[in-house]
Amino acid sequence: MSTINDMVEEVVEDELRDVQEPNAKQCTDPDWAEYVLDQLADHELINGAPTTDGLRRVAEKIFGQILVSDTDVIEVPKEALKGKATVKHTMVFDRIDGRGQLRVSACVDALGSSLPAPFNKHIVATACTRAEGKALRRALKIRVTTAEELVATDDPDEDNSGEPINDQQVLAINQMCKRNNLNVVGVVKDTAKSAKTIKDVKNVEGRFILTKLSEYQRSKSTLDKSLVGYNEQWQEEFGGK
Repeated sequence: MSTINDMVEEVVEDELRDVQEPNAKQCTDPDWAEYVLDQLADHELINGAPTTDGLRRVAEKIFGQILVSDTDVIEVPKEALKGKATVKHTMVFDRIDGRGQLRVSACVDALGSSLPAPFNKHIVATACTRAEGKALRRALKIRVTTAEELVATDDPDEDNSGEPINDQQVLAINQMCKRNNLNVVGVVKDTAKSAKTIKDVKNVEGRFILTKLSEYQRSKSTLDKSLVGYNEQWQEEFGGK
């Protein structure tokens, strides 16, 4: 069970239509999330997950200047290190396409008992960062989780290791392979040898693959040269569509 819970319905007052960039993708395109993540610098991705700072920069590039970025604290922790903070973040963009403003809001709560140090000492601040990240990804219409939201969001009593790989993991694996010029199919099969498609990979295997990709980023000496060479068309045969 995630420690990040939706508290309100998404509020978006306008739709993204024309991005002011030649040949830019549209939010209705199937590879829109990949396009957005491609705008992020390496330091704005942690294990394939976008940081809130990175999404803020990309959102202003796509939409325009942020006019409002405010956080309302709905509930403050009643216990040090163990309490719960609930916050709501609201953002307003001045759209560069001249079609008025884009307004989006999101609420999350953060449980101190589920946060590692030093985050458990700053429950409200952690919740605020996560709420902003959630508002940004709602505005960008990407179904991913920010790096800040992934910090200790898993319930220790919940075992999802036997579940199939999820969309977030697939997207992260693809992005990390693309940035490091690695063959996605080769990288995946190096761990999940029996997988005939990406959908045959288990959740726990997906985590292990991402860990190995992080190691490759830190030290190229651990990289098997047979895995070099990114293939843009890998999903046609291995995507499991």
